[in-house]
Amino acid sequence: MQSLLLRSVARGCRPLAFPAVYRPLCVRSAHSVANDTVHFRESRTPHPLKAKPWEQVGYEKREYNDRYATTANHIWSKEEIDHMLANLWQHKPQTFSDKFVHGAMYGLYKTFNFITGYKAENTPVRAVEWRLIVLESFAGVPGFVAAMFRHFRSLRNLCRDHGWIHTLLEEAENERMHLLTCMKMFDAGIVTRTLVISAQVVMTPFVAALLIVKPGAAHRFVGYLEETACITYANVIHQVETPGTPLHGAWSDVDAPEIARTYWKLSDDAKWVDVLKCMFADECNHRDVNHTFATMSSDDPNPFVYKHQADALKAWRLEAEGSTTNLGCEKTLGVKPLSTATA
Repeated sequence: MQSLLLRSVARGCRPLAFPAVYRPLCVRSAHSVANDTVHFRESRTPHPLKAKPWEQVGYEKREYNDRYATTANHIWSKEEIDHMLANLWQHKPQTFSDKFVHGAMYGLYKTFNFITGYKAENTPVRAVEWRLIVLESFAGVPGFVAAMFRHFRSLRNLCRDHGWIHTLLEEAENERMHLLTCMKMFDAGIVTRTLVISAQVVMTPFVAALLIVKPGAAHRFVGYLEETACITYANVIHQVETPGTPLHGAWSDVDAPEIARTYWKLSDDAKWVDVLKCMFADECNHRDVNHTFATMSSDDPNPFVYKHQADALKAWRLEAEGSTTNLGCEKTLGVKPLSTATA
């Protein structure tokens, strides 16, 4: 019977006189054969529940699709963001290594401010545009380098990583999504691209050296880096929400790009300031995560694993319900006090 079945398949699955129980094995169309080497989500075979991405209404017209994001980001609420804006805490260096990386980071911060022409009041729009591009390309390096070191360490020592790699990769991807969002809003000239390349050339070996010598110092350095990012975003948000500033005139009524609305589950009428608030909240999270990692031993279990699971569940529920988050920028625009953003 087996040889009869094989001959039938070779002849194109023509009906033969053998028991009906074997016939389903032969019923294969040319379409199914062509899809043998294609992942089921990417094949053009229809799903009975229309669950494949290409079967969704308007899928081909979307600028950004969820399937390209490998990790689920935290979906921020208005209350969470308001709390963070009102509590811009900064870590006070305690040890020699803390003081060393703190001095290095804030030295780079002041140099960066000078190069980009950034100032805390009435900041020129162009200065903020290319500052954000360089900042996000710079901030996307440490997480990936640290994840690579943790990955190699796990392979080398034939042991588990205790969950750190996922958090570090999520951080790196989140920063890259910040950059891609900015690139939908701004243009990068030759000077900006040169700064981006220079930042990577300097940042990558520096972080790698810290991870080799003292991993905790590397995470402390990133924590200080995120502190400066939090200060920058809080100040930018304040200026966008303050009438009479250049940023308010340029950005207060600008719509959020689709890539941002999809990634942070924002409503269709979300504004650019909503996106800035989400990016600010992400940086606050990275600040807290890295300052936490700086106090831990390399073999301690990652305390943020369950948070990632909760983030994924919340994002899935919003997607399934067709819901979005509301940051309420239209209710606060133009009324935030200066002290909130510059503390």
